[in-house]
Amino acid sequence: MVLKVETHIDIKGEEGRRIYREISNIIEQFILRDQIERLKKIRIYVTNDPIKICRRIVPSRVKLKIHGEMREWICENAPSFSYYEKNKQSTIMLSANQSIFKERNYAAIRGLLAHELMHLLDKVDGIDEKLQEETETVGKNIFMHLEKHKPVKPFTKDRLLVSFLRVMSTISMLIKDVLANTRAMTFGYDMDIYKNYEATLTDIRDLVSFNEKNIIKALKKDEKHILDDAFLTYLAFNVSWITFKMFHNMLYKKLQDMADIQVPRIIKKNSKLILNEMLKLRSASDRKQIAKILRLSGQNYFNIVQYFCKRLR
Repeated sequence: MVLKVETHIDIKGEEGRRIYREISNIIEQFILRDQIERLKKIRIYVTNDPIKICRRIVPSRVKLKIHGEMREWICENAPSFSYYEKNKQSTIMLSANQSIFKERNYAAIRGLLAHELMHLLDKVDGIDEKLQEETETVGKNIFMHLEKHKPVKPFTKDRLLVSFLRVMSTISMLIKDVLANTRAMTFGYDMDIYKNYEATLTDIRDLVSFNEKNIIKALKKDEKHILDDAFLTYLAFNVSWITFKMFHNMLYKKLQDMADIQVPRIIKKNSKLILNEMLKLRSASDRKQIAKILRLSGQNYFNIVQYFCKRLR
């Protein structure tokens, strides 16, 4: 079966033609390396208006049980996105506003596309459904944590419920990234994936930081998302090196160094435990390990909350 590819590139001229060639080369390698039976047609967008395309490809009827605002969050923030629905046309959206397009970093562009192609394969294999099931199962224990919590502003039980849902949904997405990168590296896309992360993380330590004093100051002003942001941003950046270390690829050390942004010691300590468990993840079939990562993430976020509650009293 021939995979049909429909490409829409907003970038014009020679640069647009070069991007088209890079996409075509990755697709050709992709077809050679994997026998695709259930993936018949892909639309690939390289767009200057990702919000418009994202809203077009993710229909409003899609049910997102884990987090009611997930669709809007993805549409507003994601630099890339893949969408799969059984017996429907699959879609990959790449934002042309990213620096890798502006700087003509074609290796990083190949890595980004390869990563999204792996996400599509994982979705075809039903990995999203498995992760959603595990996330919902683990999420049922959230209320047990909340019942033990003595409210300290802004960490009311209602506020914590929102945070726990955000943590669970984000960790689920990070697990998907680890699984997609694992698949990509078995396909031989190591250097392309590395170049994409390198482009993302270069100088990030100078641009993004969270120190304890500023977090406490923000919490006292009822800026509720600051703790979630610090915890999840640190984890998201550090997931970049996980698969490289799994494969004993020494490039992981460079990514690890770049991803080591400033966060309070309590966040680093609790994040390290989660990252260590992610290193043990080998496939989506290991539901026990997935559940352990999700459960530990919720527990460790709660540890961080309790620490800052004491600091706020």
